[in-house]
Amino acid sequence: MVAKELIDSNIPVLKQTDNVDRALQLMSECNNTHLPYVHDAIFSGFFSEEFLLNYDYDTVLEDIRPEMVELKIDSNLPILELIKVFSRTSFELLPVFDSTDVFLGVIEKKEANERFIEKLALNDNGGIIEINLHHKEYSLSEISKIVEFEYAKIVSLFLSNDSQNQMHLTLKLDIAQISGVVNSLERYGYDVVSYFASEPVTNIEKDRYDLLMKYLSI
Repeated sequence: MVAKELIDSNIPVLKQTDNVDRALQLMSECNNTHLPYVHDAIFSGFFSEEFLLNYDYDTVLEDIRPEMVELKIDSNLPILELIKVFSRTSFELLPVFDSTDVFLGVIEKKEANERFIEKLALNDNGGIIEINLHHKEYSLSEISKIVEFEYAKIVSLFLSNDSQNQMHLTLKLDIAQISGVVNSLERYGYDVVSYFASEPVTNIEKDRYDLLMKYLSI
């Protein structure tokens, strides 16, 4: 899934001929406090409700300077990279452009996060396990065999690195009771740092669950 597939066509785009009253009306209708603005079909930034309330209702947007956004999302940017961009900015909307720098529309942070969760099947029933790895230890084939030996399958996985060159592997499984998988992974020397299942895991610690939820939140 890439950025252009997440563009929300229901979010209106403000034009230079719109006035403040029209802009505020559109914001109210789409339940969004920020909207993108184009001048002569060229993306020029965003207007916020709070900012526009400082002007008379009949003031045209052409006479007001919008809030500029330095970030430009390429239409083919993978969803994982898009989530990373959103995590580093306070903007709830980001503009998307094609390879010729033509503005295509905007993506909402909430929608991107929800689609990412869907892609990882995190809303489906089943267990989640987080493993810390060193690069030399990482073997997906071995981990898959361990999981399958416990009559489970990996539905999705997420792999990331931290500043200490440590790899973090998050697995989503198709079974809810994952005690056997957790025990087998630890028996083979894997560092299982957090886990959660829709059914109780033997001796599961609440702080481990909280750690995983913090790790997964963007």
